[in-house]
Amino acid sequence: MLILPTWPPPGFNPAARYGSWTVHQPSTRSPLMTISPGSRAVLSFAGVAAIVASTLVHTSWAAADESASSGQRCQSMTSPVYESTNPTSDATLLTTSSNESEQAKAKYGFTNSLGTPFSASTSAADGLVAVHRLYNNASHDFLWTKSTTEVTSATTKYGYVDQGVDFYASVSGGSCLTAVDRYVKNGVRQYASTPAQRQALANNGWTYESIAFYAATNTSTAGDSTTEPAAPPVDSTGQPSSGPYEWPAYLNKSTQAWNAYTNETNTTNKGLIYQIASTPTSIWLGGRSDDQARVDKIMDEAAAAHQTPQFVLYAIPNRDCGSYSAGGLSTVSQYENWIDEVRKGIAGRKAVIIVEPDAIGMGCLSSSQQADRYTMLKYAMTTLSSANTWTYLHAGSSGLGASDVAAVLKKAGIADARGFAVNVSSFDSTANEIAYGNSIIKALGLKTHFVIDTSRNGLGRYSGDNGGAPGWCNPPGRALGERPTTDTADPNVDAYLWIKAPGDSDGSCHSGDPASGQWFSSYALGLSQRALDNKIISRRSLP
Repeated sequence: MLILPTWPPPGFNPAARYGSWTVHQPSTRSPLMTISPGSRAVLSFAGVAAIVASTLVHTSWAAADESASSGQRCQSMTSPVYESTNPTSDATLLTTSSNESEQAKAKYGFTNSLGTPFSASTSAADGLVAVHRLYNNASHDFLWTKSTTEVTSATTKYGYVDQGVDFYASVSGGSCLTAVDRYVKNGVRQYASTPAQRQALANNGWTYESIAFYAATNTSTAGDSTTEPAAPPVDSTGQPSSGPYEWPAYLNKSTQAWNAYTNETNTTNKGLIYQIASTPTSIWLGGRSDDQARVDKIMDEAAAAHQTPQFVLYAIPNRDCGSYSAGGLSTVSQYENWIDEVRKGIAGRKAVIIVEPDAIGMGCLSSSQQADRYTMLKYAMTTLSSANTWTYLHAGSSGLGASDVAAVLKKAGIADARGFAVNVSSFDSTANEIAYGNSIIKALGLKTHFVIDTSRNGLGRYSGDNGGAPGWCNPPGRALGERPTTDTADPNVDAYLWIKAPGDSDGSCHSGDPASGQWFSSYALGLSQRALDNKIISRRSLP
């Protein structure tokens, strides 16, 4: 076996890597690691699991100022990170130094260049945290982590050498940020920041381990508060990419509508229900303990089909102010832990997320509860947002005051999201909601986008008496709206989506109405029939 020289290579000049040094810049590495591509000792899976467990349960990092918006964090991360792998050892090298990347290629077998898929910072900045580079001489594994707990565990228990701070990155996501995911196989790690990388690693037996850190997409144009918060990346041709909308919407067949369609024996009714069941709708997450596994399974299925799932977060404490959809988690810490689990399930892959319908309505909350809600909403958006995962905070529907709504959205951290969602579970016309959304954008004073729930708005709001129930609760005579599409009537509207699952009840608001979220067969049939009669949707033939 050929034993190669120590790393960094003799004569390697840190000043050539980083330029002039300041007290905040990464420290010079001591020459403690050797790279032996001919063979490697395998770190036991028990050791791998223990390192990961210490991170997932007790993650801590050097203090980072999380008051910095995602745009500010992206603006600080301007140094491209060169990524390459060694085909023999499977090891990965991440470096902000083109000099180090070239030497690793020429002398140490890192010949598979993956380009510069993301950017970091070589100096400390608000909102950024130090990312350490560690090396294990037995397994020849490089480990990058933002977790000080993981650094301690890896160096004291598993034979890693901490080579110091490599660069600075973000501890949480944002609209111009991407998750850099860590995968492991045979005790060696590789890193992925794009769906193609993740899929390739998964297909070749690599196991997702954790999010190592968040970095700026190397096409990011983040700027001040008026900069579009979720400027999409560019594709391989240099043209603007549509982020998660680059793929068609994921059709989830584990729905009440699909179940009803499958079990329906009446041919006419089966055809009507199929109009709903065959249309992609959002998947609602209510704070279940198995949501991480559920999301991960859906993400795997969607990625394999090159489809993008849409999720709705619906687990905030004091949900719906105790009304028809009362429930949710109990505390801020429970909610944030749940958001972390959803993030792990998504793992930076393509997804659209609607954040907490009705949560901006806080009339039932005390001052302290309102402060907690703002904290939770902001945490959800900053944690889940990335170049591939776009978040939209629910902003009600027309009839609310745009300036009042905008003030709430700002407090909730809308600048860290792609934008907002309107008309969720409501019935207002698309034209009215476009006008409403644009009035919010004007009141916000920043460039952003929104999506419209068109699932049941084909005939607009019901203007008559709803039998004493609220106008939004199973009103009669309504119809399905336009099917999901990114071909919208306004450039500020990213998409029309079916966020509310048509056919699911709004609540027991009339005698005989099912409970909220339960399948309402007669209502579903009416929605579908009227949409076809009024040529709002085109009929899909039964398969």
